[in-house]
Amino acid sequence: MRQLTYDGVPIPGLNDLVRTAIRLHPAQGDPRPDESHLGGPLLWPSDEPWPECPVTWPPDPDASDDAWAGGHPLDEPVPAMVGAAQFFRGDFPELPFPEGTDVLQILFCPMEHNSPHHQGPALRLVWRDSGEVEDISDPPPVPEDADAALLPVPCVFEPCSIDELPRLCDFPPETRAALGIPEGAQDDPEGWPELDQYSKIGGWTAWHATARHELGCRECGAELRQTIALATEEHEVGCGCEVAEAEPAGWSFTRKGVLNVFTCPADVAHPFKVRID
Repeated sequence: MRQLTYDGVPIPGLNDLVRTAIRLHPAQGDPRPDESHLGGPLLWPSDEPWPECPVTWPPDPDASDDAWAGGHPLDEPVPAMVGAAQFFRGDFPELPFPEGTDVLQILFCPMEHNSPHHQGPALRLVWRDSGEVEDISDPPPVPEDADAALLPVPCVFEPCSIDELPRLCDFPPETRAALGIPEGAQDDPEGWPELDQYSKIGGWTAWHATARHELGCRECGAELRQTIALATEEHEVGCGCEVAEAEPAGWSFTRKGVLNVFTCPADVAHPFKVRID
């Protein structure tokens, strides 16, 4: 890659900040359980219990590391989760699949849950070996009090790749110094490439509506990394591809934002965090 410049001046370390994101370009369709998708049927084994919401009270240790303010009482029925997304290694090798797994499944509890950093669905991430699934389970009924805005319309993907640079809040100190950015500044440098709203794998977080929050791993202290972004709206920017539908999945997160999932680069089994921006 050629040395990147800002305002015509080569900036040391700028190339190292480039992350290639896989923009998903979801489009409404009829996916199968053995395909990557949003909102379609999951490759879920019939001999494995369908998961319930992890945000309970008392708290479930398997819930994401988001300091939930409360949860479903354990002395009442805990709602079953719904399939939100599924990604196969063959389609998206960029995901950090643990050894022996080849599919990532994301499930939502389709109700509003409150944490200090966002309000929205609770998530489970399931990494599995698709070869071990013999009979496929039918999902349970959607909870009666589910929020319709958190129930996705089935979509397939038409992915492309796009290079991204971070917002100022994600700059390392040496990049700030090389760009001459004064301490305490919050605005991106003039003319800096914009990060916009779209569903993707990898890349950087846009931080449009919220401030960047602490993203250290609770288990090992490593900085969690943007892994999945699920957008309310698919904006037509950046990659040059046509966007056929602005809101193909039909879901709507807080302020029509993007639900970002951050995982630990050392071990995706460590607690993850969710931020809706």
